[in-house]
Amino acid sequence: MEIAKKSLIEVIAGIWILAGIVILAGIFLVSNPLAYALGEVVGSLTSSLMMIHLYKNIEIELDLPEKKAVNHSRFMSALRSFIELGVLAGSFYISHLVLPYTVLAGLFGRKLAALAVPFYEERKHKKKKGE
Repeated sequence: MEIAKKSLIEVIAGIWILAGIVILAGIFLVSNPLAYALGEVVGSLTSSLMMIHLYKNIEIELDLPEKKAVNHSRFMSALRSFIELGVLAGSFYISHLVLPYTVLAGLFGRKLAALAVPFYEERKHKKKKGE
């Protein structure tokens, strides 16, 4: 689980790095920069919390019998999806405070950061090997 914890930290760091890039890239191009930035923060915060939830559930599932672990994993995955959809749907109701498309960008940050971790690890490994 030590590797999983390290990966969790790397993914969460990646989520917030991507959030910073999205905020800096677009904050000067929109009419409501505060709502733009808050939308990205809400989406990234939700993504970070969903990653922590995933990590905690993996710990639980490792101790369960296989069939219960699979069912638990499916249920928790659906729960995370419903929470993300709820956050996105809620952003449409308060679109004057948070922009829904930046909330969506923050939610996608979880996927992009998870995809970027192997490249980061490979680069880190090459750098260590070169020393």
